[in-house]
Amino acid sequence: MTKFQRYLILGISLLMGLVPALAGAVGQEGGSKIPTAKINSDGVVRAFPDIAIMNFAIITEAAKAPLVATENAKQAEAFLAAVKKFCQTGDTVKSTGYRVTPFYTYPKGKKPVIAGYRARHGFQVRLANLERLGELIDLGVQQGADEVSGPIWEHSKIEALTQGAAVQALQKAQAMATALAQSLNLKVKRLQQVSTTTRATPVFREKNLAMAAAAPDERVATPIEVGEEEIRVQIEAVFELE
Repeated sequence: MTKFQRYLILGISLLMGLVPALAGAVGQEGGSKIPTAKINSDGVVRAFPDIAIMNFAIITEAAKAPLVATENAKQAEAFLAAVKKFCQTGDTVKSTGYRVTPFYTYPKGKKPVIAGYRARHGFQVRLANLERLGELIDLGVQQGADEVSGPIWEHSKIEALTQGAAVQALQKAQAMATALAQSLNLKVKRLQQVSTTTRATPVFREKNLAMAAAAPDERVATPIEVGEEEIRVQIEAVFELE
């Protein structure tokens, strides 16, 4: 066994025994004699989302398809006008789907019979001011929304958050590669390649978006809790050693 091979085995043993959170390996690239260190690492930043997405749907039923379409259009128009009036700079509203479908009765021993038609028009509202989220939900219900779902949380600065987590992950990976290289009397020459995976997950820390206490005869908006989220970037980096 050569001196280099003994160093190589030592480096792998150190990695497996001392660093369970950061998986890595020292090897040789493509059968060549260039030593490399492959490191798996992650970086995490935390932030409260500042954008909410709510979905609403107007659903109507009638005996005939033209009638149900007309009635749905009237209700959807009123809903849309109210929501647009509510929206401020940075907010958006759009249709997400429209369909008219029959529904049936099922007489015993007979074929299904069309009992009428159902129209569904879906809308999506993207809200930039989370303090108004409860008001938006209540407005949607008051304006005839038959389905209300959400919120879906987003970050307006997701790119900056992701970059911060990625840089953190790469710095950890580089530190690990340097430690491995030093254990082999080598040093890190360059970053050869890197790949990333990003995900956002909620953590148990919340902000209450309920409106301030109102007088007894005033309506209070639906209270909403916004949870802080973790933006986590996982990387696999390959460093060339020398």
